[in-house]
Amino acid sequence: MARETVHRIGSSAASPADIWAFVQDFSAPWHPLVEWMERERRKDAQVIRRFGVKGETAIVRERLTYLSNSDHVMAYVALEGIADAQKYAARLKITPSETGSTLTWHADIEAAAPRVKEIAAGTEQVFDAGITVLSEPPEPKNGPMDRLPSCAIGTKSIGQTPRLAMSIAPKGVQHGKIICLFLHGIGGNRSNWDAQLAALGHTMPVVSLDLRGYGDSTLGFEQSKTDDYFEDILSVMDAFGAEKLVLCGLSYGSWIATSFALQHPEKLAGLILCGGCTGMSEADPDEREAFRVSREVPLNAGQSPADFAVPVVDAISGPNATQEVRQTLRESMATIPSATYRDALTCFTNPLEKLDFSKASFPVLLMTGEFDRLAPPAEIRQISHRFFDAGAPFVQFEVIADAGHVCNLEQPMEVNHHIKSFLDMVGPMNKQPNITRSEKKAAKRKRILDAALIEFSRNGYSGASMQAIAERAEVSKPTLYQYIGQKDDIFRAILEAGRAKILAAFENTDEQDLTFVLWEFSWQYADYVLHPDNLSIARLMIGEALRVPDIVSSFNETGPAKAQAGVAAYLETQRNAGHLIFEDSWLAAEHLWALILSGPRNAALHFPNNLPSDQDLLPVILGGLKAFLRAYSSNLETDIEKLDALGVQRPQRRS
Repeated sequence: MARETVHRIGSSAASPADIWAFVQDFSAPWHPLVEWMERERRKDAQVIRRFGVKGETAIVRERLTYLSNSDHVMAYVALEGIADAQKYAARLKITPSETGSTLTWHADIEAAAPRVKEIAAGTEQVFDAGITVLSEPPEPKNGPMDRLPSCAIGTKSIGQTPRLAMSIAPKGVQHGKIICLFLHGIGGNRSNWDAQLAALGHTMPVVSLDLRGYGDSTLGFEQSKTDDYFEDILSVMDAFGAEKLVLCGLSYGSWIATSFALQHPEKLAGLILCGGCTGMSEADPDEREAFRVSREVPLNAGQSPADFAVPVVDAISGPNATQEVRQTLRESMATIPSATYRDALTCFTNPLEKLDFSKASFPVLLMTGEFDRLAPPAEIRQISHRFFDAGAPFVQFEVIADAGHVCNLEQPMEVNHHIKSFLDMVGPMNKQPNITRSEKKAAKRKRILDAALIEFSRNGYSGASMQAIAERAEVSKPTLYQYIGQKDDIFRAILEAGRAKILAAFENTDEQDLTFVLWEFSWQYADYVLHPDNLSIARLMIGEALRVPDIVSSFNETGPAKAQAGVAAYLETQRNAGHLIFEDSWLAAEHLWALILSGPRNAALHFPNNLPSDQDLLPVILGGLKAFLRAYSSNLETDIEKLDALGVQRPQRRS
């Protein structure tokens, strides 16, 4: 297998932040060579975009693997669509320069020797075209960060020795298939996460735990060990009937969270680390002992955490931390019993084993404050690279501006938004708690049909298997039969869904002008029939007309014939209203089909590498509609004038 590297560099007078605002959405079709793009809906936490390239029939699928909005970096890998590529890993980074920004786009490619150079050459063209656009990005439209809606917080406790106290949101929640559990730092308690619980309780059940001996929790009978904390985490999961866990830790809590995650990766839906990760797990014994002894000096002198809270808070706070935040931190430390603080120090400096990052089979979000001296950005950035290099499916790293060690208290809105985005990604089944049963069924049915369309377009009717459709839709085979039926039923359902899309422009048109409706319909029709998957289906039907005439007949009756009947029905309403003049509505519908798109569609069927752009279609559709109106309009001059006003640009695409 041969390897090639592509490395392209460009420059821009715009700032990195302005460029990043334009490209940070992984599924936004900003690139000039992209015809269309969409994000796949998935049960797992993978962020995958699917898109078509102008002039090509292949559909490309790429997965986001690394993201940093603060560093302006994203990395991704190609999954499908680049023929013969065994590996395709790319990385886009935007850095500040004296004149604005430097844009660096890099790709590592593996393929057979003759093909790898072709892929590299094509990649150079793609990167250069993208860099050209990014060198002069449009004005950013990002406004101020919105405050997330607040959620009521309740309390809960479990166990006896130790008793484990928790705050929960939404208040009264009893169960969650996935829950998010927050672990505080060595000098805090569960209330340090109140701003996160209030903001995130609408996303999924969220819980903050008082670690053993902290707040309203009690110590166990013996010195706490990491295994004890692991048991506590599992007990919390059991209390909510949770199958999976998003574990979020701060500082000491980050070390516990990481240790648990790498011991029990099967329990993790995601890992969020704030201001820490490895703790003392990678320090040598002398360093660990020196750390413990130094921290126990005031305790051995008879002081309690309340006595040294002020200097500790000053050390961990950012330079611009408010007095309110500092007071909250001081109060948190002041409530910690000396025995609890000593117990935590002993546990922290006696890790059971070094951390094995190769076990990270879950997404990871790492955050640290810009002014964090205990977990500085350079250190946490390096840890994010270790997770990435070890094969974690997705890694995100963010520096929280103007924050110290306890970034969630100093900059809660920014931290909340990063966590919210992460939870939305890893917990899709917990989103939209008010979704109805019928809406869930409709969404699953659509997922099945989308998957089936891909399978039919790639493998033909005969080659598409029910098993392959089920796997792509992420459902079981019995679910296919339950929701739709046999393979021919699924094929028919795809055509019916397509017909509904084409005819959507004719819905609720009583108050809409004829020319506006025809303009909307023409583009809706174009978007559907010129989609690469649908063109493949059409070619398939042409090729199999003699071999499987029943299927082809069903295709025509369910798809084109019924769609034309829908067009004819609309035209009849316009004739009855006095807007059109004709004798045969079916013939008028045939003329409309032919005039607006027959040329581009026939060309696309025969020359799949040369699909028309919107600019190519604009004069064709406009001219076709004018010809139709000249033949049938009862008010030609006015209709042509209205159409010319509409024909400046295509209407917005419908989903």
